[in-house]
Amino acid sequence: MILLDLQDVLRIILGAHRVQYLLLNTDCSSLQASALDFQFRDQLYENYDYTVFARSMMEAVPDDSVIDYKDSFGLHYLVFRGRNAEAGSFLFFGPFLYHSYEEADFQRMLALHSLSGESLEAIRWYFKRIPIIHDYLSWQQMFSGFLARYLANPGLEIIRVRHDQPGKYELKPSVALSSIPYTSVEARYAVETAMLDAIRRGDIAEATYQQNLFMGLSLDQRVTDRLRDIKDMIITVNTLCRKAIQQAAVHPLYIDGISGQFVTEIESAENPEQVTALIPKMIRHYCLLVQQHSLARYSGTVRDCLNYIDFHYMEMLSLESLAARFSVNKNYLSARFHKEVGTTVTDYINQTRINRATGLLRHTALSVQQIAEQCGFADANYFTRTYKKIQGFTPNEYRKSIQWNGKKEEHRENHPSQ
Repeated sequence: MILLDLQDVLRIILGAHRVQYLLLNTDCSSLQASALDFQFRDQLYENYDYTVFARSMMEAVPDDSVIDYKDSFGLHYLVFRGRNAEAGSFLFFGPFLYHSYEEADFQRMLALHSLSGESLEAIRWYFKRIPIIHDYLSWQQMFSGFLARYLANPGLEIIRVRHDQPGKYELKPSVALSSIPYTSVEARYAVETAMLDAIRRGDIAEATYQQNLFMGLSLDQRVTDRLRDIKDMIITVNTLCRKAIQQAAVHPLYIDGISGQFVTEIESAENPEQVTALIPKMIRHYCLLVQQHSLARYSGTVRDCLNYIDFHYMEMLSLESLAARFSVNKNYLSARFHKEVGTTVTDYINQTRINRATGLLRHTALSVQQIAEQCGFADANYFTRTYKKIQGFTPNEYRKSIQWNGKKEEHRENHPSQ
């Protein structure tokens, strides 16, 4: 059974809603505090003190409780104290909104903060990219349940805290507000980097979380055809993912296959919704490819051997033939391979062949003799002996077990009451 850490679950949920997750020490040294609002206030005010802003939220948090902090711009944050490894820190979920902003809201914002009307367009641009939680009650109930467990407080309620008074900071010249979009672009590139790094590690949960943030920070439409615009953007993401797993030493043949498949699916999509639905699938598949085929931890010689075995398992292979192919001493290769892979070259070859054979036994009607030949075994009897040694049963026994389980499943579907 796979157990997920509670914080991993929270990050997955936040990622699905495109809401940022931050961990800050009380002195705000653990992370650039301006990440709290993607440097929004930094573009508005001279020498804005984010430490004061962060601490104002921290000070409002009771012990073992959570606040929903609404700042003077109407941005919301869930804030609570860290526990266990995060003790001495505070966790921030946000910024987010509970409704979209209308023109009247922007005008009130300008008046409250004494902002120039020239800044209006840049502020509109910023708020268009803040995630909106439309179902307030479901959001609150969901996090009340999770955070009650995290904080070991069964009676936990999320306390609403409102801060309407703007800080007394000197405004920057209004022309400086034009840099807000560029700051958001910087945030987008930072999230993109984090997403690609997670893909490079094969971390599906983190990559999915960052991917949702990335989509929330995407650039404005660049061509008039919306479908073409989003297809071009996702093709770019596909290319970035491809380059990321290449750095994880995944063989180009694996990369080319999955990359080409996604380009085909993207171009076949008939509407923007079908295209965006491909993104989580793309992230997951690239991460799985890293998990299954990354050879980054191996030396160049061993990596070459592993790749060659994976793609030539049906041929006559041996320690001697591999040593000759890669111009190394066979004793050196044997020792190096065993040290890095944890098994002998011969055992790895046989295990690779048996893995391929198992797939053929499950998904084809080929005879045992045919499967043996396709998997590099010249003799069906030797294949059967090797298969039983590794798997604990013969190929025929395995195939019969599949057929028996399939019949039981079919019976359950046809007779659900039995």
